[in-house]
Amino acid sequence: NFNSACASVTITVNQQSANPTSATASASTICNGQNTILTLNGGGGGTGETIQWYTGSCGGTPAGSGNNLSVSPTSTTTYYGRYEDGAPCSFNSACAQVTITVNQKSANPTSATASSTTICNGQSTILTLVGGGGGNGEVIKWYSTSCGVGLVGSGNNLSVSPTSTTTYYGRYENGAPCNFATACKSVTIIVNARPTANINSPDISI
Repeated sequence: NFNSACASVTITVNQQSANPTSATASASTICNGQNTILTLNGGGGGTGETIQWYTGSCGGTPAGSGNNLSVSPTSTTTYYGRYEDGAPCSFNSACAQVTITVNQKSANPTSATASSTTICNGQSTILTLVGGGGGNGEVIKWYSTSCGVGLVGSGNNLSVSPTSTTTYYGRYENGAPCNFATACKSVTIIVNARPTANINSPDISI
């Protein structure tokens, strides 16, 4: 009726990460040149896990690691985030994805033209902004005092009827998130006064 002493062995069990529930960004729409913060939500809990981000596909082109990763894509990009556990699990969770829409700034115009640069008072001419542009949600704005001052209208092929010689300044303007305005191009419209008839007649006695 004898029991020997025991010898013991400990088995360390590493845990696999659970799948994330979502991936989010601090801003899902940005302007080219801005950045946004990627966050992987839920899941995890694996031993020695790391968060890895990819573009192209889950496990595709590496884009960085860690939660709250700052990225600055230059075009609309989908990011895929997952938990990756090292040995002995060597396990990768499923990915959660988030798409960052990147708005582009407009390029500077190359010139501003008019259908006629010399008109008579009372006539009109058409203003056209040439070249540049290409930004998201851009609007062409025209000003008469200086670039950005004295708004007279918007859109290309704008009809104007100045009563005196006037220089018009045109540019592209992008709304949020870019909030960007290009340089202006100008065109001067010379306005001639209508001629008046002066009739001088001598006194006539009949």
